Amino acid sequence: MTSSDAPIAWLALDEGTPILASDGEEVGRVATVVADEQKDIFSGVTFRPGLFEGQRFVPASAIDRLTEGAVHLNITAAQTETLEAY
Repeated sequence: MTSSDAPIAWLALDEGTPILASDGEEVGRVATVVADEQKDIFSGVTFRPGLFEGQRFVPASAIDRLTEGAVHLNITAAQTETLEAY
């Protein structure tokens, strides 16, 4: 396991971290971590799929794991196109 594959907590997730769909395609980069730090509740992340597109919300239920190198989703790149706007 390389350091970029090491699991991390959502509190350590940085903006700009790549978001990888289950088929390996990078669908964007973390724009915002959506959470309630006071209650330690992680809701998900937002990303912008294209330069001129609005942000989309990835719920925590669609996230397989968080690592130092990427947010790994349990949905395909095509499925991310149906995620809600944020």
